[in-house]
Amino acid sequence: MTTSPRRFRVVDSPIGPLTLTWDDERGAVVGVHVHDQHERGPDPAFGVPDEGACAGLDALAVELDEYFAGERQRFSVPVDPPGTAFSRAVWAALAEVPYGSVTTYGALAAAVGKPRAAQAVGTANARNPVSLLVPCHRVVTAAGHPSGGGPGIARKRLLLALERRSP
Repeated sequence: MTTSPRRFRVVDSPIGPLTLTWDDERGAVVGVHVHDQHERGPDPAFGVPDEGACAGLDALAVELDEYFAGERQRFSVPVDPPGTAFSRAVWAALAEVPYGSVTTYGALAAAVGKPRAAQAVGTANARNPVSLLVPCHRVVTAAGHPSGGGPGIARKRLLLALERRSP
C-alpha cells in the first residue's frame, strides 16, 4: 500500500472554509483553496486528511489566523506550488507585491519580462494554487478594479479592505 505524499486540512476563515494542502516530498505548502473557488482542483488531488500531525499545516493555520487578525503581512511557511515555468515566474513576481498594495496585470506582465502578456498573466493568476500566500487578490485591472478567478471578486475586495485596515 502506498501512501500519499500530500495531506490536507480544512480550516475556517473570514472568507470561508480553506483547504490547506502540504506535500511531504516538496516539504512545502502546495495549495490554499477556498471551497467554491473556480480553479479549485478535485478533492483527491489534496491527498489524505491530516489528523493534526503535520507541523507545516499547523504553522500555516497559525499564520493565516494572524493574517486575518491583521497581525501578519508576510507568510514564512515554505511554499512550492506546482505550475509551468511561466506561471511560477508570475507567482514569484506576485509574491513581491507589498501587503496593502496592488499592481495591474500589465505591470505584472512587464515584471516577468513579457509586457504584452497581460492576459496570460491573468490566466496564471487565476490558476494560483496558493492564494493568500501568493496574493492574487492584489492584482487589479488597469482601471483599478479587482477581477478574475481565484477566490472571487467579493473575496478579493474583502482581502484588500482587510489589508488597508491593518497597521
